[in-house]
Amino acid sequence: KVDFLLKKLGYSATKTGIAEDESLSGTKKAPFAEAIASPLVVPNTSIWQESSTIPSTPPVADTETVEVYGTSNAFQMTSDNTVSGNRTFLCRVGAGNNSSDMVGDWIDTQFGADYIVNVYKGDPDSGGVKLSSAGSGSDDTWFFDYSAGVLNFNGTNVPSGVTSTNIYITAYRYVGAKGVVQDNVTTQLSDIELDIDGITEKLISLDQRIEQFVGINTLLLKLEDDTPETPVSYDTFTDRLSDGSTTIFQVGLDTERNVYTLEGIPQPTVQLPRGDIIKFDISNLSNANQFQIYKNGTALTTGVTYTADMVTVDTSQISVAIDKIFYRNSVIAGMGWIIEIT
Repeated sequence: KVDFLLKKLGYSATKTGIAEDESLSGTKKAPFAEAIASPLVVPNTSIWQESSTIPSTPPVADTETVEVYGTSNAFQMTSDNTVSGNRTFLCRVGAGNNSSDMVGDWIDTQFGADYIVNVYKGDPDSGGVKLSSAGSGSDDTWFFDYSAGVLNFNGTNVPSGVTSTNIYITAYRYVGAKGVVQDNVTTQLSDIELDIDGITEKLISLDQRIEQFVGINTLLLKLEDDTPETPVSYDTFTDRLSDGSTTIFQVGLDTERNVYTLEGIPQPTVQLPRGDIIKFDISNLSNANQFQIYKNGTALTTGVTYTADMVTVDTSQISVAIDKIFYRNSVIAGMGWIIEIT
């Protein structure tokens, strides 16, 4: 196994011969003598497109690409119910819920020494005790997998006093765009006479979009009655009356742009006053469970309920400190857009 790893990682080659110092009979091959290439494959969903914007010194508050979990809002870990003895803890969307989504993409120390994760027994904001990765001297060490969001107590002993609910971490997550940017063919516009009805350019990150429309007539629709008003240069559903009303949107898919539509309008902004309720009818989506509500790259649970056919957002239950959330696809970035709570 060690010979395989040396050849795979050190020489990007696969193992065919046995190790040079192996006692087994057979053909021995040094790593440089292996001839079959075996490079590591990195899916584009694992590529941090905006990693260059991660500062060498961690920020003190959330940015467009870095989400901060400090002492005052430490991330509570979930005990892995497939491993006994509280040996392993997982970063999951819902603390204590082993069926909720994993939370990965934690920023490691290659971006700066201060990005190192800290593990606490108890909430650090209320007297939690920091656990050293080297252990306390009782062979109770731990190791954290930054990519997956998995903490493992890998010593002989689990630290004294660890329970299934009292492990927290302070750390930093990458929440920027993922994937590979593809180069587009550029044409000299000065050499071509163009008659264009509308040009739409879209630059997408996880929570940010810059969109410009040229000569496109679109509709401003009221939430209350979906009545067309004067055409403007952007798509918005606006409710200006705070009366606790409930509005239902039929969610569809614009197959040409691969974005969500609300009432047939691709990727509109939704604006509504705090106290009102919006419901997203997702019954026509093929992957309805991927339509979710997010804040800062993390699925929002408070004030949001999910059924097989409907996603409900009750703004009266959402913290007054939050005025912008997002409807989006949990797998594919850029399919949704903004919900503004006014």
